[in-house]
Amino acid sequence: MKNSVYTTNLIVRMTESEKKEVARVARTRGVTMSDYVRGCVINPPDVSRKEFNELKRLIYYEIRKIGVNINQIAKKYNEYAYVEPSIELIDKLNKIVDLMNEVNMRIEEQNLE
Repeated sequence: MKNSVYTTNLIVRMTESEKKEVARVARTRGVTMSDYVRGCVINPPDVSRKEFNELKRLIYYEIRKIGVNINQIAKKYNEYAYVEPSIELIDKLNKIVDLMNEVNMRIEEQNLE
């Protein structure tokens, strides 16, 4: 795109807040608004916004279910007055936290796009 000579305009009407959002996303990607919009129009994402939002909703649902399970584990530990959790449990909980952080990071990256 950088070596092309652009000779025609495409006028798109949007609200001021939409324009600011397009500018913000373009800035985060390190491109001009024109390059960003051109890229989106010529190479649209493989997933529609509606599909992405549905997937995000399902991921949040699954994360909440994991949280419920963790609360149930904590409740059992408290009921039986365990003083210290096992190393295995701590390792598994740390893995869950790492996975949840990774999912959250990827969702935030997609929100920037």
